[in-house]
Amino acid sequence: MSSEKIGSVKSGKTNKSFDVKWDQSSKDVYVSWAGWTNVGKASSAREAMNKAEAYLYNK
Repeated sequence: MSSEKIGSVKSGKTNKSFDVKWDQSSKDVYVSWAGWTNVGKASSAREAMNKAEAYLYNK
């Protein structure tokens, strides 16, 4: 996994902050929720942040 941290997002319920990593070559997005959880693929860092935010919305 050659992903790099691109930022952090807050969960919707607990307001805790979680780190976001994105692997530019494989397009995988990871969130530091219960370890590093794969939350899908994104074609850009901006899309990766949006996916991470959506994943954490109800967490």
